[in-house]
Amino acid sequence: MSPTALKRVALAFFVLLLAWGAFKLLGERSSDEIAGLNLPQLNIADVDRITLQRASDTVDLVKTAAGDWTVNGHAASASAVEDWLAALADASAGSGLAARSATSHARMGVDSVKGRRVQFLSGDRTLVDLVVGNRGRVGTGYVRPAETDEVYQIRGALPRLADRGVNDWRDRRIAKVPSDSIGRVDVTRRAGRYTLLRTEEHTWTIDGAPADSTTVARLVGALRDLQASGFPTDSQLGEIAFDDPYRRLRILDASGVELLSLVFDSTAAGTWARRAGGGGGGGGGGGPVYRLDWWRVNGLTPADSTVRGGA
Repeated sequence: MSPTALKRVALAFFVLLLAWGAFKLLGERSSDEIAGLNLPQLNIADVDRITLQRASDTVDLVKTAAGDWTVNGHAASASAVEDWLAALADASAGSGLAARSATSHARMGVDSVKGRRVQFLSGDRTLVDLVVGNRGRVGTGYVRPAETDEVYQIRGALPRLADRGVNDWRDRRIAKVPSDSIGRVDVTRRAGRYTLLRTEEHTWTIDGAPADSTTVARLVGALRDLQASGFPTDSQLGEIAFDDPYRRLRILDASGVELLSLVFDSTAAGTWARRAGGGGGGGGGGGPVYRLDWWRVNGLTPADSTVRGGA
C-alpha cells in the first residue's frame, strides 16, 4: 500500500474514532438529561393516606371511612389531596437527573437533616416515597426517591407543598348559606342586640324600621362562602374563651329554623369565631376555632348605627 493510501486510511480511522467519542459523550449526556422520575400515576381512589415528615412536625392526611379527609385530626381542605396528586404528576412529567452521588444530598437539601419525606400510602402499601429538598429556579426543586442516591430536578408545586404546615391543609370554610335562604338575622354586641327581618318585598327591616340595604347585603353576601383567614396556634387557643362571647351572630330562615350560629372572641392575637351550640344557646358547641380578620367580623356583626336609617 502506498504512503498516500496509508495516510488516507489513518485519517479515516481517526475521524471514525472522533465520531465514536462524540457519540458516546453526547449519548451519555442525553441519557442523563432525559432520565426522569419513574413514578406511578395516582388518583384519589388509589390513596388513603399522605404523610409529610419534617424535622419540626408531621402532616398526616388520612381518608376517613366516610370518604372525607382529615389532617392531623382536623377536617382537611377539599383540594388538599388533589393538590398533592397534581404536584406528583407534574414532578414525574417534568424531571431530569441532577446528581447520582450521596455527596450531593446535603447541598440539594435531600439529606436526613433538611429533607422532607413525603409518602403516598394505600393500606400497608407504600405507593410513592420521596425526600423533597431545596427549591431551585422558579418553579423547580430537588427530590430523591427514598433509599436511593439519585437526585432529580423537578418542576411543579411539590417543594412548595412540602413547606406547608398543618393549618395550611385544614378546611377554612366556616359556613355556606345562600342569601335567598336567610329570613332573619340576630346580632348581639356588648352595646345591645338587634334583629334584621326580610320582608315579603325582599327588603330588610331592623326592629321594624327600614334597614340600610348596602350594609345588610354585605352581611348576607359574606355568608355565601364564609372562609377563615387561619387558625389559632396551641398557645393562642388557650387564651380564647367563648363562654361570654363579646359578639354573636344567629342566622335563621323565614320559618325560624336556625341555619347558622356563631360566637366571637377577641384577644391581643386576633379575632376568632366558632359555631355556637344548638339553638344558639350558650357559647359552647365545640368544633374548630377560626381566625377572622377584624373587618370581616365587623361586616358580619355591624353596629346598630350603621344598619339603621337606610333605604
